[in-house]
Amino acid sequence: MLLRKGPWMPEEDEILVDYVNQYGPRDWSSIRSKGLLPRTGKSCRLRWVNKLKPDLKRLLCNFIHA
Repeated sequence: MLLRKGPWMPEEDEILVDYVNQYGPRDWSSIRSKGLLPRTGKSCRLRWVNKLKPDLKRLLCNFIHA
């Protein structure tokens, strides 16, 4: 499977959300090794944190500053 670069497709986001709902937000590199997405683990993690779960950063900031 070739690595895919560039903008994420809605179908890829759906696969990533399904994966995280099933396995939790960890072991990002297994997404590619299982053949689910042609993206690196780092790319999947960044997509999850920055676009699909943006409240994660706000929750962490509130926790740190509390």
